Amino acid sequence: MLKRLIKVALLTLGLVGAGAATLSCAAEANFQDTFNVEKATLADKGSNTYMILQPGYKLVLVDGKDTLTITVLDETKMVDGVKTRIVEEREAKDGKLEEVSRNYFAIDKATGDIYYFGEDVNMYDADGKVTGHGGSWLSGVNDARFGLMMPGKPIVGNRYFQELAPKVALDRAEVVSVNEMVKVPAGTFKNCLKTKESSGLERGVEEKLFAHGVGLLKDGGFKLAKIEVPTRDTSLPDPVAKTFKTTFPKGEINKVDVDAENGVTVYDLEFTDGATEKETDITADGTMLEFTIVVDAEDVPAAAMKTVREAAEGATIKRIEHIEIGYETKDGKAIKLPKTVIRYAVEITKGDKTTEIVVDPDGAVVEPAKWGGTDEE
Repeated sequence: MLKRLIKVALLTLGLVGAGAATLSCAAEANFQDTFNVEKATLADKGSNTYMILQPGYKLVLVDGKDTLTITVLDETKMVDGVKTRIVEEREAKDGKLEEVSRNYFAIDKATGDIYYFGEDVNMYDADGKVTGHGGSWLSGVNDARFGLMMPGKPIVGNRYFQELAPKVALDRAEVVSVNEMVKVPAGTFKNCLKTKESSGLERGVEEKLFAHGVGLLKDGGFKLAKIEVPTRDTSLPDPVAKTFKTTFPKGEINKVDVDAENGVTVYDLEFTDGATEKETDITADGTMLEFTIVVDAEDVPAAAMKTVREAAEGATIKRIEHIEIGYETKDGKAIKLPKTVIRYAVEITKGDKTTEIVVDPDGAVVEPAKWGGTDEE
């Protein structure tokens, strides 16, 4: 897998917990090569800090005209007695498909460690014909054994084999940092994981960078440009899904956006709860930053509506959102506010122009209405 070097590690989300695996005395250069885990306890979906194995989750990385698309498929495969999740990587060069790999992973729910059970590879020529299967391997076949793709709790200094397929694939990784700041087209992320990857079969070292609650940010020249999450809670990272389902047990997600807000990975979920439209922002570790509900004018304090009507100057008052803010993001962290902040965001239209005003319950303007164009400000 060193051919793409962490190839699919991109979806990874965490490192190994201390004591979750034992270190072999024969391990090359002290890279962990034996993992004492009960196969019966492994699951085919879930997430850890730096890798997501939820069906439908997708990352798109770009390098000029080249693309690397990593998708967690709604498919599984039995490998070495374990039901594994299939993660597909499609690499295209200048628009033409060059390589497709189907990678097999399983997660230890107790530790968050994600193990790698092999891959099936197809290489393509310029005409789209399969030319080879270099790098393919499966745990339990030809003396190959599963490796650790991403530990549940990354610790600087961790060194482990990701692949253990003699003469075929011997990729390995070392954790060198867990507090990197990384800027990619998808956003600027803080407290990122950096690993150095190498191979027991070839020379060279390559760095990979991963964001909390997202996965792979940089792989060689490839940089994350797009994150796609299906509109279902089962595709969210475990902490995000848990907070959402606990807080809104009957909520049905309509839209998911993932953003980097002051260095923090935030999942913006638009959903319906019964007949009511709602929205919430939840960090990758499950902290709910704010909650929004669509309300009617009679539900807004009189002082707030007075300010809104004065700003509207006869224009039409449309969508009104009641917003409750419990946390703010700053320097890569979610910080709890002394008390919950209430805001009202109100959409106003006049002819073909649309704007928005944000006020507090007492009618003080937080963000003024700006009539500058036909699009919402």
